[in-house]
Amino acid sequence: MSLSLKPGFSFGGVLQKLYPEENLTRQEIILENSDEYWMAQALSKSMENGCAANPNPSVGCVVVLNNKIISSGCTERWGGKHAERVAFESLKVGDLEGTTVYVTLEPCTHVGKQPPCVELFRNRGISKVVIGSEDPNPIVSGNGIQQLKEMGIECKVGVLKTEVQAWLSPFFIQQRNHRPLIALKWAQSLDGCFADDHDGWQWISGIHSRKYTHWLRQKYDAILIGVGTLLNDFPSLDVREIQNQYKRDPLKIIYDPFGKIFQCTEQEQAILTEKTFKLGTKQIILIGTQVLLDEKEKNNKWFQFLKNNENFILQKINDNSENKMTNIIVESLKCKEIDEFLGRPLQSILIEGGPRLLSLFLQEKNYDVLHVFIAPFFLGGEKNKLFSKKQRALIPYIFRDVSKVERMKIVVQERLGNDILLEMVQEN
Repeated sequence: MSLSLKPGFSFGGVLQKLYPEENLTRQEIILENSDEYWMAQALSKSMENGCAANPNPSVGCVVVLNNKIISSGCTERWGGKHAERVAFESLKVGDLEGTTVYVTLEPCTHVGKQPPCVELFRNRGISKVVIGSEDPNPIVSGNGIQQLKEMGIECKVGVLKTEVQAWLSPFFIQQRNHRPLIALKWAQSLDGCFADDHDGWQWISGIHSRKYTHWLRQKYDAILIGVGTLLNDFPSLDVREIQNQYKRDPLKIIYDPFGKIFQCTEQEQAILTEKTFKLGTKQIILIGTQVLLDEKEKNNKWFQFLKNNENFILQKINDNSENKMTNIIVESLKCKEIDEFLGRPLQSILIEGGPRLLSLFLQEKNYDVLHVFIAPFFLGGEKNKLFSKKQRALIPYIFRDVSKVERMKIVVQERLGNDILLEMVQEN
């Protein structure tokens, strides 16, 4: 992504939608009744159902007549109606005459789980269609726009394009790169500590940052942590601060190459069962091949409980010494069994692990976006930092010269409560 997002927008969408009661300090004033103004309304509408449309894009559509929205729609749960159909079906014959339709993504032209949306525009008297971004799907890309023009409808493309593509980044990455998006998230003090040296971490960030974190958990399909974080913190890894009609918890993935989880005490097993592994949630445990073949583990009751539980998959890590470790992790998750277990293709992974796992992904430059929350205080610790001495003992870190270091691109810089949110990507 070459440009920064406009103030008030983020990879999570329109920030004012998440914080309607707040006056965000960096919200940009967009000229009222301009194309950007109405596209912002469509983008805000696209957030209404969370990301329940995944792996389809969560699209927003608003129909404007005489500077007033007369109808709007958001893509429903995967397999349900697309945004344009939801917006149009509440209107009577003739109501679309002379309207301008704002849609965040180019209307589809193919038959999937729904009919092609572009046909909804035919012979309806629509004056103009404003589109945020072309669809990256090669089946659609440009075809929807061309068909609208052939219908005699004026088209304008690229309004808030960068903001729309950031919101739909998992869809764009999957379509273009044929892999899941990788997002890294952490909260830190001003001196880079994830926790104090006594492992106390609640709470580094404030309530506004935590709300945004829970929104990201709902946006992404899965959340990945290391077994160290699991056994130190026993995190719930669910969505608690966000409410909408299609609220969903992410698939939980535990990276545990040496099978430490199978050595849990009964007390630890009870806590895990109550919190991280609570009833109704799905988990994948990434395990080294040798651990799965170990006869001792096969006689372990806790191992057998996890192995035979329908809410778990013990997925072996596809070890390949020629590949980077983080690529091995991601490749191990790209299989039909996991897609079926999730109930849809795995399109995005949020890595919320401790500094060891995050340092590994940063070291190997295996990420698409960073979500970093900076709290305004110093801890003065040494233990829980990226690339600390503790991490370097486990990760072969390559020290860089400051004159040659590859700097990241800050795409978003916002104040959330008393914290600073930075969202960054790698420079092209």
